[in-house]
Amino acid sequence: MALVTTFGVVMRYVFDSPEHFSYEIGIFCLISSVALALAYIQKQGRNLRVDFVSNFFPKRVQAALLNIIVPLIALFYLVLLVRESWGDAWYSLGIGERTYSAWAPPVGPMKLLVPIGAGMLCIVLVSQLVHGLIDLKKR
Repeated sequence: MALVTTFGVVMRYVFDSPEHFSYEIGIFCLISSVALALAYIQKQGRNLRVDFVSNFFPKRVQAALLNIIVPLIALFYLVLLVRESWGDAWYSLGIGERTYSAWAPPVGPMKLLVPIGAGMLCIVLVSQLVHGLIDLKKR
């Protein structure tokens, strides 16, 4: 993404010859890297958390909050996101939707990455929820 953006900037400002594809390739790289990395980041526990609220609770309540309640809330949102974005992606693929640029790449494959990435995140959250419930029962 950085190389394509740098290429676009150099072409525009150094050679005074703007090209028409670097912006869209950068956007496609951004969408794919974010959508497909979310599940892995959640699985590794490297996502951003707001600890200033949970730190006021005892350890058991913190565990229930972070491993049961937060995944349930996230699953509610993500299931809706998967359902809506899946239909939009298939519609886009079905009609052969393309961007309005000069080279007009298809939009459908990029739109399909959103429900795939969110679906993988749902699987990770369900696993986290199950492990949270097991840990809570053991205590």
